[in-house]
Amino acid sequence: MPSQTQQDVRLSFLQHLVEEDSGRQDAYTAYREYYDGDHDTQLTARLRKFLRVKIGQEFNVNYCPIVVDALAERLVVSGFDAGEQSKQIWDWWTQSRMDAEQGVAHLSAVRDGDAYLIVEWDDIKGKHILSPELAYDGNEGVKIHYSKERRGLVEFASKRWKIESGDDVGKMRRLNLYYPDRIEKYASHDNAFEGAWQPYDEPGKPWRSPWVGIVPVIHFKNKDQGYHYGQSELKCVIPPQNALNKSIIDLLGAADITAFRTYWAIGDDPSGLNPDPGSWIYSLKPPSDVEFGIFPGEDLAPLIALKDTFVTEIARVSRTPLSYFQVTGAVSAEGTQKQQESGLVARAKSRQVSFGNAWEDAMVLARRLWNEFGPGGMDEAQPISCQWQDPQTRNEKEHLETLTLKAGLGVPEETLWSEMGYNADEIAMMAAQRGEERAASSNLGGELLREFERGGAV
Repeated sequence: MPSQTQQDVRLSFLQHLVEEDSGRQDAYTAYREYYDGDHDTQLTARLRKFLRVKIGQEFNVNYCPIVVDALAERLVVSGFDAGEQSKQIWDWWTQSRMDAEQGVAHLSAVRDGDAYLIVEWDDIKGKHILSPELAYDGNEGVKIHYSKERRGLVEFASKRWKIESGDDVGKMRRLNLYYPDRIEKYASHDNAFEGAWQPYDEPGKPWRSPWVGIVPVIHFKNKDQGYHYGQSELKCVIPPQNALNKSIIDLLGAADITAFRTYWAIGDDPSGLNPDPGSWIYSLKPPSDVEFGIFPGEDLAPLIALKDTFVTEIARVSRTPLSYFQVTGAVSAEGTQKQQESGLVARAKSRQVSFGNAWEDAMVLARRLWNEFGPGGMDEAQPISCQWQDPQTRNEKEHLETLTLKAGLGVPEETLWSEMGYNADEIAMMAAQRGEERAASSNLGGELLREFERGGAV
């Protein structure tokens, strides 16, 4: 247990960690709200009434998920190239159900700009735990703390959350600090001030545990521009999304006035009249003394064009194909479709490089934990390369013709299978089947030769 002076210094430091970068934390919250459709739009009482939108409910046409999902859905890890270790590493991947969990990491990074993965070891089950984590938003989440002097150098990481089970549910907050050589755990009661962190001892474990030399938190940084943290795909989308919401509300208001027109009368009291379709409007006064009319409705075409302009702007600034935002019966030609998707494909390939480095770092750490706490025996000098599915929409016939040409040039079958979209498990199974077929063919040839030498019929 640290001394009182050490605790005071530590508490001051922890308070600083919680309060720094509040602007980024607010941005994470805003990106998540916009993705979920919480845009804080305002409607008039009449619009709320005929749209049946209750007070507190949102009304918007939310294109933010399209921008995020269009990119995230094209980021699919298909395997790892690590020589003879490839199958073992892919087994870790499938055991951790990363076929689904990878999507959580990719979507969170694309939406928020930053996402994290914690790599731990379960002593009881004797296996890895790979946990995608959200970036810290001022309430809970994970953050990597970089060196102020050396770009890219990770000094430590932190995770903060509230207890959601047991006797302390809703009453206790937790904070873990992850250093290369140790992990420190803290707790703070909900009624205490923000920095009142105390060392936390889990049953059977010390509050400070030794570690293996690598910070067990991996950073998925979207749109890396040389800063410590990434940038959300929604940063440039939110302004035109707000303008789109406003234009649609204006369009609905104008449509309401146009559909339910306002009547006027001069020279008589029209308060008792109800000009429904098929009804009569009349007056007992002579025509020279009374006049009826209708205020003209709004031409909706300019407002519709304005709305469409903002949709186009969302597609343009996000480099998302405009076809993702439009409903049409026309199908683009393949060449046109590839041209429209070029920006999206370029972004996906860029993320495959940066996110691929993150997955490789995660597997390097997983291998270190395997050697440290598990059966061991894996060569840590063996490079690990992340493999991805092709993010580009392709013509299957042309793709197969290209693969056939590559096969004729001697490209290994495993490489061709990977380019066809098969994952590591499927490739291993096909390779095993190929080996069995070749062995059977070899045995058949040998039997035929022996029968020939015995003088038998072939």
